[in-house]
Amino acid sequence: MESESKNIIQMLKNIKCIIETSKERGCWKDTELKDIGITYRNVCEIGKQLENPPKIEELPEDLKESEELPESIELKLNN
Repeated sequence: MESESKNIIQMLKNIKCIIETSKERGCWKDTELKDIGITYRNVCEIGKQLENPPKIEELPEDLKESEELPESIELKLNN
């Protein structure tokens, strides 16, 4: 799983570089640049999230020792 994440992160970095290079070379029409910008921001954000995944808080003390977990447990993310 960890090696898959590293591969995905590298692929996203490559996509980011391709977008930057192609934009510098003027490969995109003005009408396409909006979609390219959206894609670029999405690639950057996904890459950041994969490199720094949010941490999940530990279970409350009363659930740690319980043999049965409730049907639904909300996970809180530290941001």
